[in-house]
Amino acid sequence: MVRRLAALCAAAAVVASLATALVALSFVPPTARPDFVGAASAALVAVLLLVVVAVTFVGRAVVLRPFHDLAVALQAEGLSDSALTAFAHSPIADVAAVATAVRRTGRRLQSSMEQVHRERLQIAIIFEHMADGVLVLDAGERVELSNPAAARLLGQRNVAGRPLTEAVRDAEIVELARAAQASETVTQVVDLRQRPRRWVQVVATRLPDGQRTLLLLQDVTELRRTEAARRDFVANVSHELRTPVASLKALVETLEAGALDDPTDGPDFLRRMHVEVDGLAHLVTELLELARVEAGRLELELAPILAHDLLCHAVERMRPYAERVGLQVVLLDPLEPGLYVQADARRLGQVLANLLANAVKFTPPGGRIEAGARATGDLVEFWVADTGVGIAPDHLLRVFERFYKTDPSRAGGGTGLGLAICKHLVRAHGGSIWAESTGEGQGAAFRFTLPRVAGPESAADVLGTDGDDDDLDAAGELLAAPRGGAA
Repeated sequence: MVRRLAALCAAAAVVASLATALVALSFVPPTARPDFVGAASAALVAVLLLVVVAVTFVGRAVVLRPFHDLAVALQAEGLSDSALTAFAHSPIADVAAVATAVRRTGRRLQSSMEQVHRERLQIAIIFEHMADGVLVLDAGERVELSNPAAARLLGQRNVAGRPLTEAVRDAEIVELARAAQASETVTQVVDLRQRPRRWVQVVATRLPDGQRTLLLLQDVTELRRTEAARRDFVANVSHELRTPVASLKALVETLEAGALDDPTDGPDFLRRMHVEVDGLAHLVTELLELARVEAGRLELELAPILAHDLLCHAVERMRPYAERVGLQVVLLDPLEPGLYVQADARRLGQVLANLLANAVKFTPPGGRIEAGARATGDLVEFWVADTGVGIAPDHLLRVFERFYKTDPSRAGGGTGLGLAICKHLVRAHGGSIWAESTGEGQGAAFRFTLPRVAGPESAADVLGTDGDDDDLDAAGELLAAPRGGAA
């Protein structure tokens, strides 16, 4: 634009100079005209150069100054509304259009940058808080990138920047990372040999750049424990069924051999068969009960019930069995008045019956069993304590497992499901249950807590006195088994 303006001005100056020279030439004598023409030509060139320089300087000041101001504004604070208004009054009309376009482009760029920042922040948050561990290795098998989950699974504080062999300290993981360089994806479950024991599924993948390797560490400890528990459950059920089935088979064969006609052995064998069949029926009933509870299909008829009524009812129903084997069962009175819990009276009675039956079974004759309840903040704590054989410390956390028995020889009776059912019933009521013992021969105490509620009604009508005796019969079957051994 400046060059075009300079050319136009120069042409106008040349035309004006030539017109002036021609007019002046008409007044010059013929003899002096050659000298005049030379001088006029030199003057014309000088004027032309002066005009070009002047026009160029003025053009730069007029045309380029707004663009310079625009550049300064962009480098300083950006284009505000006031700056755009100023550029709109510029003598160069295109400056305002350029400024508007630059501002619009700047806003688009800023919006794109903010979107990228938000996405990177979201990815960083997910990466930091994901449950699976992530390790990115460079070509030299050094940890280039890691997240907190990886450090937690590996038992390290920080693994970034460290060699893989030092970060994981496991030869299997190192071999998996190297194997991924020669294939697409390698997956394997690795035992980290930590305390407590932990298993991780390692997925090693070569990244598209061909230089780096991605290791994904997934904690499968609970899955492995669940699989082990399932295998143990099948083995335990098979074991519990094998003995009564074998006994029934032997009794039937003996009766077929002629013992049925024996007036003494015949009735005795039939009585034993009844005992074995009752034991099988009790085992199947408890298995079905446990399955319903664990599946969450147990229907509870909840109502406010006095803790005293629950305990009194359970103790009085268990007292005849306890006295028969020379034990004293005591309900600690007086209980704190107004201790109400929201519970299914029959199910909670089943819990107390199982705990009292266990206490009777594992307490030697002449021992004492106590039951009671008390308020602990917003909870009501129930307990059944005895002076029996006690529980070793390493068994305390496992006594609530299915089929778990403290006697490895399984010499004792019972199915080993009673405490497991108690645990799930208490949890179904929103409570917790645990066992306490200072050691073998020191007695044991089983405690559970339930949320405390306000309820003015007595539980006498709910509990009843002529109700279902299933819990009492179950306790009787448990007590009828040989004393000692089972948890």
